[in-house]
Formats: sequence, C-alpha cells, structure tokens
Amino acid sequence: MNVNDIINSLNLISEKLFKSVEGEVYTTLDKIVNISPDILKSDPLKNIFFENKINGIILIANSLMMLYITYYMFTQLISLYNGNTTENVYTFIIKLVVIFILVNNSYFICELILNITSEITSSIELYGEDISGQDVTFSNLKEKIISIKDFMKNDLLSLDGLIKGVISFGAITILINFSIRYVTMIFLLIIFPLSLTTLTSSITSGIFKSYFKLFAVTLLTQIVVKLVILIPLMYKDVDSIMYKIILVGTIYIIYKINTFVKELFVKITEESKYSNIFRR
Repeated sequence: MNVNDIINSLNLISEKLFKSVEGEVYTTLDKIVNISPDILKSDPLKNIFFENKINGIILIANSLMMLYITYYMFTQLISLYNGNTTENVYTFIIKLVVIFILVNNSYFICELILNITSEITSSIELYGEDISGQDVTFSNLKEKIISIKDFMKNDLLSLDGLIKGVISFGAITILINFSIRYVTMIFLLIIFPLSLTTLTSSITSGIFKSYFKLFAVTLLTQIVVKLVILIPLMYKDVDSIMYKIILVGTIYIIYKINTFVKELFVKITEESKYSNIFRR
C-alpha cells in the first residue's frame, strides 16, 4: 500500500467519522445540555422525587438529623464537666427547625432552582436568536460547519482537514463530558436533602459548601455553553480561516467547559478578605 492509498483511507475514515458525528452527536448534545425541571419527572428521578408519597432519601435525611440532635445533647453533657462553650440551645433549635423544613421541601427547592436556571438559559437563547437570526443550538452550529465550502472534501493532512478532524473528535469528547455532567446532576439532585442536613453542625457544614460549589458549576455550565456557541453562530464569513480558528477555539472551550466555568464562579463562595471599611 503506497502513501496515496493510506492518505485516501484516512480521508475516507475522517469523512465517515464526521458524517456519524453530524447525524447523531449534535442532536444528542441539544437534548442533554439544558437541564430543566423536567429532569425531575423523568427516569430515574421520577422514582425518587415524587409528591404526596414517602420519599426514602428524605427519611434518611431526617434520620441523620436525629443523629445531630443526639450529638448536640452529648456535647452539652460533656461541656458541663470540661467547661467548654457550646452552641446556644435556642440557636440550635431554630437552625434545626429551618433545616428540617428545607429538607422536607427539597423537591420544591430543586424544582425552583432548576426553573430559575432554565429561565436564565431561555433568556440567553432568545437574546442569541435575536442577534444571530437562529436558535443557539448545537444542531445549528453543525449546519454552520457543513456550510463551509468544500469542508467534507478537504485532505486530512491539510490545515482544513486537520480542523475537520479536531471538530469531529472534539464533538465526541464533548458528548462524553456532557453525558458525565448529566449523570452528575442526577446524583447531586438525589443527595440534595442529605446535603442540607450537613448544615446542622459546623463540623459538617464544609460538606455543604463543597456540594454547593459542584452543584452551581454543574448547573451554570449550560448558560456559559449557550454564550460560547453564540460566538461562531454570529460569524458571517464561514469560509475564512478566522472562522475555522474560532470553531476550533469554541470546540476546545466547550471541551474544557467544567474547568472554564469553575474558574469563572469559584470565587463566589469564598469569603472576602477585606474588612468592613466602616469598622475600626
């Protein structure tokens, strides 16, 4: 087999790969990138979060709160002997009641959070549609890509061919990443009542902070993705080399979206190091 035959075989594989990506990957991404309240009514969460029925996770969370009460009573007894200060009993009771209410209304809270995020995402989609003239979706991004002149006929070893390969393999890895994100979101929603119980004690409150960071980053990802997709959709000269560079950059950012979003929002939950200027 000579070099030309090898190159032709690679070009054929590349073309088939992109066609398979074109046919399924982009439409699948549109289905899983937006996490809406409907996820609570779909499998498997519809069998866990349901209204007017006993919820096993909430029962476990309530049981954990009983352990926190036992621990608090134990520390109060110990403090009588060692003289250490403990949390005020009235403060503890008020905190316990608030957390109990939150835990037992966790389904409503999850739905509310998902509704707010979904509304923000929809607003960005409407804004993007208004300025670009098309829906901000992966499917429309695909249509934009295949509209590039002779895109499917480019040699794999050429610059355009390499860009086509990056886009094809990048789309597959993005699908894998967003599949992981989708399952992660399901897991985080399942343990949401359990995470709330960790606020009962200062010893475990750090667990909720870590949970909240992961929950926020995972959920806010869809908002950032819509803004990133909007960039190539607004570009008019699709046959220029700059557009192809933008495509490669877009695919890479979406591939690294978890790190990208984490770097954007990680400082939100950190306490300010600056003291109040009105204090002495």
